[in-house]
Parts: sequence; structure tokens; C-alpha cells
Amino acid sequence: MTDAPSEFQYKRVLLKVSGEVLMGDQAYGIDTQTVNSVAAAVAAVARQGIEICLVIGGGNIFRGLSK
Repeated sequence: MTDAPSEFQYKRVLLKVSGEVLMGDQAYGIDTQTVNSVAAAVAAVARQGIEICLVIGGGNIFRGLSK
């Protein structure tokens, strides 16, 4: 991996992606198109030299949504 350009304030970031985000427009589960979109955005940032730590949520899948 290359070093992050100096115009970025941070060289490392922690990103928490909630399970609700990964559902997309579905009522439950994980939407593969949404996952692909999030992955593409993360990859684009990583290609710029930013180190990314991902925390993937999914509690809504195990607990159920309380809406």
C-alpha cells in the first residue's frame, strides 16, 4: 500500500458499517448490491493510501429490527 497523500488529514480511519445499512431497501437480510456499493467506496479510499479498519454490524439480523 502506498502512503496517503499529505492533503488527507488522517492516514488511518475506523469505519463502522451497520447491518441496517447493508440491508439496503430490503425488509431484512443483506442486499448484495448495497454491499458491493459500500465495498467499492471503501476500496476507492484504500487505493488512495488510507488504511481502513472495518467493523461490520449485524445485530439487527440476530435481534430483529425494532421498528
